[in-house]
Amino acid sequence: MTRSGPFDLSRWQWLAAVSTIVAGTIVLAERDLDAQSGAAPYAVLLPATALAFPNSTDSNSPAVWELGDGAWTLSLFNSFNGHPEVSRGASLPRLTRAERPAFAGAAPEGGYWFESVIRDADSWYAFYHQERPGVVCVESGKMWVRIGLARSGDRGATWTDLGPVLETPASTTRCDTRDIFFVGGVGDFSVMLDPDRQYAYLYYPQYVEADGLTGVSAARMAWADRDDPVGRVDVWADGAWIPPREVFDEGDPDEPDAPAAPIGWDHPLATPLLPSANRFDDARPGVELYWGPSLHWNTSIDSYVMLLNKAVNEAWDQGGVYVSFNTRLDRPDGWSAPTLLVRGGQWYPQVIGLDPTLGTDSLAGGVARFFMAGKSSHLVVFGRR
Repeated sequence: MTRSGPFDLSRWQWLAAVSTIVAGTIVLAERDLDAQSGAAPYAVLLPATALAFPNSTDSNSPAVWELGDGAWTLSLFNSFNGHPEVSRGASLPRLTRAERPAFAGAAPEGGYWFESVIRDADSWYAFYHQERPGVVCVESGKMWVRIGLARSGDRGATWTDLGPVLETPASTTRCDTRDIFFVGGVGDFSVMLDPDRQYAYLYYPQYVEADGLTGVSAARMAWADRDDPVGRVDVWADGAWIPPREVFDEGDPDEPDAPAAPIGWDHPLATPLLPSANRFDDARPGVELYWGPSLHWNTSIDSYVMLLNKAVNEAWDQGGVYVSFNTRLDRPDGWSAPTLLVRGGQWYPQVIGLDPTLGTDSLAGGVARFFMAGKSSHLVVFGRR
């Protein structure tokens, strides 16, 4: 991953009708990183011609490039109301809807949203947000969410569910929470491979209503475990990567010599890298919770970038879109303090890189398309100063 040359705005003006920058619509986001990174990174929004994803979306929307039959094709996954859709085309503006992805066997129970898709040789891997009705707090009508993984061998047309990879104990749920959506769990996340493809890093909000446990957190899975991922995700807690504990059935007390049978995995609770300053049920009015991280590696500034939503009340009204920077995925404590990028705004901010055959939701350069809720009316420019 090499740093590109200086940003030249004239190269990109054909991408958008940019004539003037209206005062108050652009917010610089900057924060000093370590001494080796040099000048501080920033992000700037520029008005652009409108562009929208072909399908409705209420989650992060992963994109994948693949070469087939001598041509590059971009595949974009948009999930809405618990089901992913896919569109394909030669570029972002030329995407058209394709047949809905299907599961070769049983699909994940309840609703599922594809949040990150990683291409690896002949297989694609989709990390999904899962909402299961009727598991806990049935009368509340709210969900206990978790993260799972699926694999496709045919460019995302059909999938095999590999199972849940990260969840919180049922004992941590709150049926009486003022949160209108969730009683607990983990979801609304982003996943990225490290440069050596050794680990997949998951950045996600942990919805656990307890002191110091609500907020954006981190976990990782060895990429070698991608085809057998259950019980293989370690959680960042107290400055270390902590593995889950296998849970066994206590068995029949009348047969004490019978071997105990494994029944699942107990994942430790994470130590949030961005803890909630005012969670849903801390007896104070209002909410201050970062959630829905969207990560990408930015080649222009040699840094990872994380875009975040901010909930400000129990109804999850949007208090703004924020940006944070970090040069290393394996240092969850290295992210800069989130800085306002958009006042108000909508859920699910993300970028799509503009480099042909390379630009996706997880890789972008000095200029990228900025989306919220599947719609784009701005470019986002990254640099250092």
